[in-house]
Amino acid sequence: MEGTGSDDSEVVEKCAREAGLDAFPNDLTRMLYLASLRDCNSGRYLHPGLSPRLGVKEADRALRTCHDQVFRRLLMMPTSEYVVQVEEYIRYTRAEKGTVLTTWQSLQAYRATVPVEALPIYCELFCLKIELALTILRAQGHPVDTGPQETASRWS
Repeated sequence: MEGTGSDDSEVVEKCAREAGLDAFPNDLTRMLYLASLRDCNSGRYLHPGLSPRLGVKEADRALRTCHDQVFRRLLMMPTSEYVVQVEEYIRYTRAEKGTVLTTWQSLQAYRATVPVEALPIYCELFCLKIELALTILRAQGHPVDTGPQETASRWS
């Protein structure tokens, strides 16, 4: 789409609104959601409502821009805010805290949530802050589900 400046920002804001990003409790949760809309093979963002209505190319562009904006905001946050955002995300999912902490540390799936165009240094900074937040949360005495660790040790 041709268009720059306010036209682009209006499309991106409308897209974010229609994609329901405001319904999520924080930027970390928004980023995880946006990454889930990205096809792992093509890198194209597909949304069940927006893509057919706006067109695949325009929805991809807008969602890609939203993802980049959320990622940039997260990069600016101190690690203490990551701790808060991870806790809010866990509450939002209603998952068991210890299981989420164990799984996130084991799988490191958060690495795949970074925008494709992000510089490697920014990817590493984001991942380091997530890893520190997970370490802090575990050190605060949250219960830990040892199931996956026990299974992993059987394979060692």
